[in-house]
Amino acid sequence: MNDQDIKKAITERLHEIADEADWQHLTITQKSEYYTAWTNDPEIGGKLSQVIDEGSVRVYLKDTIIRSYSRSQRLSIKKLVSSLPSVACDEVTKEFIKPQAVLCDDKNLYTIAAARDWKTALLSAFERGCEEGNLQRNIVFFTKHTRGRFVDESYRDLISAAAKRLDIEVFWVT
Repeated sequence: MNDQDIKKAITERLHEIADEADWQHLTITQKSEYYTAWTNDPEIGGKLSQVIDEGSVRVYLKDTIIRSYSRSQRLSIKKLVSSLPSVACDEVTKEFIKPQAVLCDDKNLYTIAAARDWKTALLSAFERGCEEGNLQRNIVFFTKHTRGRFVDESYRDLISAAAKRLDIEVFWVT
């Protein structure tokens, strides 16, 4: 097995484990326990230390393998827009990153972001809307809002009030 084959096999195995563990909903402490166990596991950390520096194994697990997994699990704005019948989008005319957004038919801007990034998402949507001009709709979809302060209706109301002042619609999606 060459270096790339070893990395690929370990990546596939850890992605399976992350699926089984419902990785996106684990706490930081729980994730840390997984990183420690994987680093010490001869079939994971042991094999990785044969192809990368032993001191870099944990960082590789976290910053390369699991980061790629987390990105693959994110809801994409294109998938979201196409799945909502009430959202008009015949043609994506422009795409944005950080936060993800699409301009549809040169008149509707749709942005998706994790709730914790609400300030950045609203300001990005506002700025992009001003740059594009003449928008019919400027919508921000928030994900990952089922824990912490985002379950509090008064906090969501604060975010909605800020969005309204910026002429942005807000939707909470799961």
